Amino acid sequence: MLLAPEFANDFYYKKGAVEASPKWQAWMGQALVGNGITMLMSRKVATKQQMQGAAVAWGTALPIMAMQKDDFKPEQLIANAAFCGGMALLCAKVSDKM
Repeated sequence: MLLAPEFANDFYYKKGAVEASPKWQAWMGQALVGNGITMLMSRKVATKQQMQGAAVAWGTALPIMAMQKDDFKPEQLIANAAFCGGMALLCAKVSDKM
């Protein structure tokens, strides 16, 4: 998203469903990269609370995607929902073991 906003828009959304916005795509990409870097650099070993926060962050992507389900390409919606749901469950499981 950050370095290829047009590609990201065409990759995720049905043609014409979402107007391409290079500024929005770049901003969202930067937010995702920034969040990931912050999580990685915050500690050498994640805490239970960090893993719980990561589970919530991944899990909240599901209702956001559900609100936009008509705009997504069906295969992207399925793949993204499976990945985000899996990451949410994995982070929750890890936090339970801590």
